[in-house]
Amino acid sequence: MHPRNPYNKPPDFADLARRYPPLRPHVFINHTGSSTINFKSLPAQKRLTEALFRLDYGLSLTLPDDRLCPPVPNRLNYVLWLQDIVKFTCSSATIRGLDIGTGASAIYPLLACGIEHNWHFVATDIDERSIQFAKQNISQNSLDSRIVVERVQADGPILQPLHTSLMDFDFTMCNPPFYSSAEDVSRSAEFKEFGPNAVCSGAEVEMITPGGETNFVARIFSESLLLRTKCRWYTSMLGKMSSIPDLVSLFREHGVDNYAITEFVQGQTRRWAIGWSFHDARLPDTCARVSNPTLQNIMPSRNTLHHAFPGARSAGILTSALRNVLRLISGVTV
Repeated sequence: MHPRNPYNKPPDFADLARRYPPLRPHVFINHTGSSTINFKSLPAQKRLTEALFRLDYGLSLTLPDDRLCPPVPNRLNYVLWLQDIVKFTCSSATIRGLDIGTGASAIYPLLACGIEHNWHFVATDIDERSIQFAKQNISQNSLDSRIVVERVQADGPILQPLHTSLMDFDFTMCNPPFYSSAEDVSRSAEFKEFGPNAVCSGAEVEMITPGGETNFVARIFSESLLLRTKCRWYTSMLGKMSSIPDLVSLFREHGVDNYAITEFVQGQTRRWAIGWSFHDARLPDTCARVSNPTLQNIMPSRNTLHHAFPGARSAGILTSALRNVLRLISGVTV
């Protein structure tokens, strides 16, 4: 979980229900004496998402029954990671992002614009029903001036707005379809020892793509090789850790060494995200590397050094001495 995520502890469902009455019928006391909801109930999940949106961000949300109901804590992790990327590598007064496959909820642009008042988005989708609900959710929150929704074609460029826009972008984000087929979805459910932890209302267009998520993100990467610095950071969430080595191999094959890997853990749900850039600015290790031992051999190179100087008389003297040394190194700008 991102350290700034306010949902690092389970919410007080009884308090949420008191403040958002539509949630009340779905809250009950479990065997430990704590209030909770049935996470395998779609109505309960939808009311919870609406409650968190309304009470924590002042936003309203309309969710259809036949499209994904996104959990706010999990999605917020991604937005907070992008906040870090922007903080360390972007200096624009206005931040522009592209949300690929925004879905019916348009949750990423809505959350991000609710948190950061200088962020603007183009949000795309291939599904007309999702487009209609996304536009409705954006309009009912009076964010039409900051979030533009565009329909793109499934067989066209994924990064279509970058190809046609006269403006540069600071980042792209994407929660791609994880699976390559309906059989792939079934196998994933079978591998979960105790079954899924929550109900999934996603439509096939949201969950399945030819070649699965690895192929989808590889397509984004291929397009980025042409667009390059048109966008500062290209990023995507991943549902399978096994996708990461394949994508890093693709980066290395094309000489892209400025990349980042992070991990989002929310309860029993684990997701990953990967990003890459053709700009020179690098992210600190805290944003670009994770401690997962399985991934250590494909992590980007370290660029953060921690060293104690117990004999230094003051931070000012030490900083001045370090700057003087760095100025002697060819190609280093201080």
